[in-house]
Amino acid sequence: MFQVVVLCITHCPYSVFLPTGVVLIIARRRGLPIARCLLGVWHRPWECTVGEQSVRARISKRVVDGLAPHPSGAARVCAWDAEIKGFGVKVYPTGRKVYVVKYDRRGKDQTFTIGEHGSPWTAEAARTRAREVLNAVAGGGDPSADKQRERTALTIGEMIEKWLEEGPMARPTKREWSWVTDRSRLRRHVAPLLGRMAAYEVTRRDVEKMQARIAAGATAGDVKTGPRGRAIAKGGPLVASNTVVCLSAMFGWAVEQGLLKANPCLGVKKVKPAKRQRMLSRDETARLLDTLDEMVAVRTLRDSHAEVLRLLLLTGARKTEILGLMWREVDLERRCILLPEARSKTGARDPIRLAVPAIEILQRQNRGSDYVFPRADGMGYVVGLQKVWERVRKHAGLEDVRIHDLRHNAASIAVNQGASLYLTGKMLGHRNAMTTQRYAHVADDPVQQVAENVARAIVETRSSADKL
Repeated sequence: MFQVVVLCITHCPYSVFLPTGVVLIIARRRGLPIARCLLGVWHRPWECTVGEQSVRARISKRVVDGLAPHPSGAARVCAWDAEIKGFGVKVYPTGRKVYVVKYDRRGKDQTFTIGEHGSPWTAEAARTRAREVLNAVAGGGDPSADKQRERTALTIGEMIEKWLEEGPMARPTKREWSWVTDRSRLRRHVAPLLGRMAAYEVTRRDVEKMQARIAAGATAGDVKTGPRGRAIAKGGPLVASNTVVCLSAMFGWAVEQGLLKANPCLGVKKVKPAKRQRMLSRDETARLLDTLDEMVAVRTLRDSHAEVLRLLLLTGARKTEILGLMWREVDLERRCILLPEARSKTGARDPIRLAVPAIEILQRQNRGSDYVFPRADGMGYVVGLQKVWERVRKHAGLEDVRIHDLRHNAASIAVNQGASLYLTGKMLGHRNAMTTQRYAHVADDPVQQVAENVARAIVETRSSADKL
């Protein structure tokens, strides 16, 4: 009978129905908190309770996927593991699921957040981490306190390096080139402005100020990247807006890891750069092609850089798609380039079509490397295209033309030649038809020409009548 009563007190939320004297006696013998026993709410956190509607089972992907938010609308632990005491899954009203470990530390319940269900925290990965946490507790450690100390001590600069090191494992589908871009934005724009701040102290207002300063050019400059390397960090509204997006991704990961409680980038209104499209005239296009030939002839421009720029001009492809082009992605027989999802900004994209001049460029290249345009030392593909372009456009008198404008130019020519916006979008690899709508005004030009022709015919008719 004694064991039955103890079981009721330690496991059942209905122990309030036991006689008060019995509760006090057993509580003293068991060393349990008397007040909580009298209230009838004492239970071990890893046991299922009726009030929380938890389930007790071996936590697996199937179990976690089947969990639903608590009917009360509050964030609750909806499942406890049947094998590892204290290991559970907390479900938020939004459906977000987080792995947690509860343990006792000197008579007080502590909760350690492992991370959000998904990548990298699968059920098995979280189970392994839970064992590590509980082993640390058994050895006298306090993982929650350790994590809190790390959270409060971590600066933005340190978090940037932590994100760049661990982020690729947490975001395995993110393209390698995107990480290169993020690294540049975080180190050249965020670190100089927020790097010394404690991560937990950063507010939305701090992010807004950072964005404004980047837009104003506060972080622009010539940056040394190595013993012989330099890079130009540019500011401006577009860079500022993209940097906030990049920083928000880092903060989102930090929240998942329990390093921060909230993402300070949420709610920040990003600056909108003025939309700008620059198209080349026939004369400018000819001047650019002549400049490439001349600079290669006098050896002020490497042939590989010139060929990349020619291919960008002819195909309308993105810079990264051509720079990192590999021979296995080229199908000359079918006259196209087939990029894997990881190499395209929009994931799976339509083939990049190759006209005869583009095919001739590819046929001229040496196949001694996996890359179509390799570096001179054979280590990867050619780099430094931005610096090269700045010299080329200056020599050609096209100083307001960006590399990306070559892509806009190809699209504009296609539309001017009568191609529909749908086909133009397919050529450019747009997944969203709305993206191609920016060229709709170009499609209207032939209509304007028709109107001009009609008006001219009417005027000429009147002139002829006058002559008669």
